[in-house]
Amino acid sequence: MRLQEVCLMFTLMSVISFVNSHSLHGYIKNEKLRTAYRIVYRSQPWPVARDMCAEEGGKLAVPKSEEEFLFLQKLVRGMHYPAVVDAADKLVVWLGISKLHDHKIWTSVDGDDIRDIGFDRWAGDNGLTTSNDVEEPQCAALDAVNPGLRDWWCHLPQPFICQMQLDSED
Repeated sequence: MRLQEVCLMFTLMSVISFVNSHSLHGYIKNEKLRTAYRIVYRSQPWPVARDMCAEEGGKLAVPKSEEEFLFLQKLVRGMHYPAVVDAADKLVVWLGISKLHDHKIWTSVDGDDIRDIGFDRWAGDNGLTTSNDVEEPQCAALDAVNPGLRDWWCHLPQPFICQMQLDSED
């Protein structure tokens, strides 16, 4: 190969590598689940967190199995809690589940009833309220300890987990 061809190949490989790593910057891949996750430490109310994940091409994380929930909980356990900014509770992290549209049904950010997507286990008495009162928790979160989802007040700023599906070439 000539020097020019080698330089061109190196440049192309560098660009491809940058694009691949840039698109998942800060995300932790789970190859088995074909998904990548990123914890955002700058706390936001649930609707803002949902929109921020969407702006980067992802969504707020939605566990669809016990395995995925435990993986997300492990990520939360590994958080650097002093880096969490402006949180109402540094140990609670937003997920992409709410009952903002129908106060009786917990749905994912994709619009699916969570009872139909494979994981709908709640910690203790969480998830039982059916009130549309803004004083009641209408969004779902997880923490590092409880063995299930937690209901939480959507207007409170919390850290959150964004999720992206991995393409077949990632």
